[in-house]
Amino acid sequence: MNKSEKYYQELMTHRHVSRRGLFRAFVSAAKHTAPEDASFHLSHPLPPGALPDALFSVQCTRCHHCIDACPMGILSPHDDGFPQLAIDYASCDGCGLCIAACASGALRPQMRPDTGLRPVFHDACVNPARACNQCVEACPEQACAISASGVPTVDAERCNGCGECRVQCGYDAVRLER
Repeated sequence: MNKSEKYYQELMTHRHVSRRGLFRAFVSAAKHTAPEDASFHLSHPLPPGALPDALFSVQCTRCHHCIDACPMGILSPHDDGFPQLAIDYASCDGCGLCIAACASGALRPQMRPDTGLRPVFHDACVNPARACNQCVEACPEQACAISASGVPTVDAERCNGCGECRVQCGYDAVRLER
């Protein structure tokens, strides 16, 4: 039996839909709408809780409700219309308002808020005499540390990608990458 769109429309016209039937419809629809190329990547960081790039590009309606809901002002529209995460002057506090504002389901609640970004430290922050420790002191997750050689390091498991280390760095020596 081929379950087409008409089948699901008829199924949804009834008052009672089982949870299993509803779940099956969503899974089936996702299989047919996701791009075939699993290696598809958007060129910019996405908001916290974003689905994988290929699914996000299909699910997101580009309504910008998440951008409007962000109290930190770190979400903005990218040239392609999708929201982008731009942590330059403020960090993500994990409030979840962007996720709550997303009606399309492209942003999903997370057990532990994580932007998916991780800091990469440049040589500009290495002071041979002493490290400034701004990234270490500012990190709310205590994921940044100064190694024996004086170079900052990050514990990727502890880091939630909030970007506070980048915001607090006075030398612009921290870059956030996916």
